[in-house]
Amino acid sequence: MKRTVTVVALLMSLALAMPLSAKTADSTYVMPQHSAYMEIGGASDFVGLNYDMRLGKTSRWGFRGGVSWAYESNSSYAKTKDNYVGFSTEVNYLIGGRRNHLELGFGNKLLLIKYKLSGGYYDYPAANGNEGNGTQAYSYSKTWVRDLLYLNIGYRHEAIKGFQFRCGVTPMVNVTNGWQKADGSWVNSGNILIAPYASFGWAF
Repeated sequence: MKRTVTVVALLMSLALAMPLSAKTADSTYVMPQHSAYMEIGGASDFVGLNYDMRLGKTSRWGFRGGVSWAYESNSSYAKTKDNYVGFSTEVNYLIGGRRNHLELGFGNKLLLIKYKLSGGYYDYPAANGNEGNGTQAYSYSKTWVRDLLYLNIGYRHEAIKGFQFRCGVTPMVNVTNGWQKADGSWVNSGNILIAPYASFGWAF
């Protein structure tokens, strides 16, 4: 009986000590001022590398800068492809606890878009008395520089040892002239694009 009471007392002590030690560890935790991460989707299009920094050691305001790349292709009629290189800058604010935050941001994304079509054909009319039309192969390429404004709304988690995870959604609006996508459609001025994202990185 005495042994049972002792074991129960020890278990109760451990149960009380664990949340107290966790609370103590959390109270000494300081939110990292810097982070570097890889982002899939969102303002990074297909994939991007980003650096984020708080404006001060205890500030919830911060900024981020990143470079990204994306690619689209289509071969239903002719071979077409778009290569996207993006450069993004953003001001953001974190709401919540030390490790779990609601992340709100406003940013600008500069896009360099290179469009290329190859293997296309066009009809030309009969000439010199020949009957019927003919066809001739052609290729075409175009480079655009476009600008988008975006909002960032998401969740950010930073583990004790530095691992960082982010996920959310990024609505973007094209504020410049449009461009042609690989499938033949156009992104016009004023069009709104919505891109979910997830990122993995390191906070320090």
